[in-house]
Formats: sequence, C-alpha cells, structure tokens
Amino acid sequence: MEVIQRYWMLELIAFWEGQINTKPLMNALGLTRQSVSHLLKQYQADFPNSLDYDATRKAYQITDHFKPHYIDQTVDEYFSWLHFGNIPTFPEEPAQRTQYRIDPLPRYVSPQVMRPLLKAVKSKTAVDCEYLSVASSNPQGRLLYPHSFVKAANRWHVRAYCALRDEYLDFVLSRFHHVEYDGDVTKNTMDQDELWNTQITLILAPDTRLTDKQKSVLENDYGMENGQLHIIIRAALVKYTLDDLQIKTKMLEANPQAQQLVCVNYADIKQWLFD
Repeated sequence: MEVIQRYWMLELIAFWEGQINTKPLMNALGLTRQSVSHLLKQYQADFPNSLDYDATRKAYQITDHFKPHYIDQTVDEYFSWLHFGNIPTFPEEPAQRTQYRIDPLPRYVSPQVMRPLLKAVKSKTAVDCEYLSVASSNPQGRLLYPHSFVKAANRWHVRAYCALRDEYLDFVLSRFHHVEYDGDVTKNTMDQDELWNTQITLILAPDTRLTDKQKSVLENDYGMENGQLHIIIRAALVKYTLDDLQIKTKMLEANPQAQQLVCVNYADIKQWLFD
C-alpha cells in the first residue's frame, strides 16, 4: 500500500472521529504498532501542527491547523470505508474515463456533528443536540439515543430514540445545529425499536395501464420474476424506499409512463408509511 493511501486512512479517521491512535490504523492497514507509530511521526513531519498527542486519552487529537490533503471530507467516504473497507487508489496519471455518473447534490454534514454521534452509537449512549426540522422555524433541543445511520433519499439520517417525543425517529444529519456528547447510557436500544426490527416485503410491479411491451421492458430493467419484484426491507425504511424509486402511493401519476411502477401490496404496508 502506498504512503498516500496510508495518509488517506489516517486523515479519514482523524477528521471524522476527531482523534487517531495506533490501534485503528493497525487494524485497517495491517501494520505493526511500530510501523503505525512511524507513519504518525512521518505525517506530523510532513504536516506540522496538524496533530497533538494527548497523553490522557492516549491518542493524537486534531488541532485547529489540521487541514486534510487526501480525503474529500464527505460522510459517504467515511461510511464507505467503515462498512465496506473501500480505500481509493491514487494513480499518477488518471486513465481515460469511459464511465460517468451524475451524483446527487451533496448535503453537507459537519464533522462536529458526526463525532459525538459516532461516539454515542458506538457506546450506546446519548447526545444533547439542537435540531431544525422543516416543520419548525427554530432549532429545538433534544436528547437523542442514536443506534444506526441510514442513507435514504440521497441524504444521511441517524436513527435514534428521542426522549422529547418518546419514540424512535429519523434525523437528517445536515439539519443538526449543535450536538454534544452526553454519555447517559440508553435503555432504549436498537432492540426496542419495533419498526427497525420488523421486516416486511414490498411487492412492486409495472403500472397496469402500460402496454404489455412496456411492462416487459420494466420487468427486464428490474429483474422481475412473474411480473413482480419482491424487496425485503425494514418497516422503518418503507417510505424512503418508495421515495427513492419515485413510486407514488396516494395518487398515481396521470401518465403511466411517468409512474412506471406501483406497489401491489399497498394495503399491507400502508401502516408503515409516516406521511
């Protein structure tokens, strides 16, 4: 592995978690403690005043002078590594591109918001925060007990028990105004989140108003069997899944070519829709 990839890993963890020590780098890079210590010293030599060792925490804390040089500073990049182990390559001469994609507009997620949330999810504890929802004009203080992160509708959410509402809710990460680690150990864990732990089957099919030829095209697009697509998902994510697929349930599009897909078992899943 190139030094640039090791620097990328170091910056990624330090940026999103606020600190870095030898253990996560040893696990991620497959290096010895001595090699990781050398890597940290080398990074400090190349980028002075970026990291400051805290003997109490036994970790290097990022300083106000820390400026990433190798990461793109998106939360997608962090979760892509955390869950899939994806590490980018840095070719000296980029190859000619033959694939292109249009990425959705990114929602900015602050590392100051993520750091206490990541810590709380890992330790199953609370955060004290201010959150601005679309329905309110001012940020509202909440005590949250987060347990999972979810990307849906092209934006990241955190799934958490909300003490204010006394229920499990989803919170858009870009709408937090302030988050502070509280440390109160939760009694409302992921195990008590009924919607999260309920698995349901979403049955989709081509709009019945389409011609047989048009239906056949969609069946091939989505790899349907017997004209249907069965998706097993968490009940808490039903609405997001339908939105991502642009499937309307309350009122169909007037043009079936715009609607394309319909939910066959709407009666079975409507209890899980929260609009």
